[in-house]
Amino acid sequence: MPSFAVIRTEVERLHPGAFTSYESPVSEVLPTGITAVDEKAGGIPKSGLTQICAPVGVTSGRTTILHSLLARVTGQEQFCALVDASDQFNPAAASGAGVCLSRLLWIRCAGGRMHALEQTFKAADILLQNGGFGVIAMDLSAVGEALVRKVPLTTWFRFSRVLEKTPSALVVLMAHPCAQSCAALTLHLGYAQPRWEGEGPSHGRILSGVNFASEIARARGKKSIQNASTQFTARSQWA
Repeated sequence: MPSFAVIRTEVERLHPGAFTSYESPVSEVLPTGITAVDEKAGGIPKSGLTQICAPVGVTSGRTTILHSLLARVTGQEQFCALVDASDQFNPAAASGAGVCLSRLLWIRCAGGRMHALEQTFKAADILLQNGGFGVIAMDLSAVGEALVRKVPLTTWFRFSRVLEKTPSALVVLMAHPCAQSCAALTLHLGYAQPRWEGEGPSHGRILSGVNFASEIARARGKKSIQNASTQFTARSQWA
């Protein structure tokens, strides 16, 4: 019987690289501009899928993170795209947060919820295949969990594989994590706590900011911070 060394040599001759171990390259990240999130998660991974999750009806900070990220990326003269499944994007609020709207492609999906969901994934697929965007965001935050869970895992897997070959970051806002291990980063957000300035009755005080609770459930390449909790604050634009 031939020895293991002989068998290995023959296999390598017939299939070069068969015994070469594969290590996923450490991807670059895009800072969100929110210190607490960037310190814990390291930023939004390029060439990867990020899911930012919070239950429907929770004032969670999803929009705050998205606006901050888009402001930084468009401020660096890169183009971004937002595929909006429920027509919730507020251009005025985004502009007030520093987003350069002339560098943002806003795709509004119409029709019933299932039809809009299909449009959202088709539009995101086209954007990923064509490239040219620093960030591609999909806003599924108002789409019910039951509908989003109907999206086959193979779709998320295909998105993650396409992303590996591009410098883009795909950020999905949703109620519950559905991409599972296909996501490079999963961020859970909780209820918000308003901060008030001034004394006396409530109508005499000013909203100065909002504290948001967050938990990093998954961060590829950063095992030590899995399930790490943190908080960040968004200042009021009118304070």
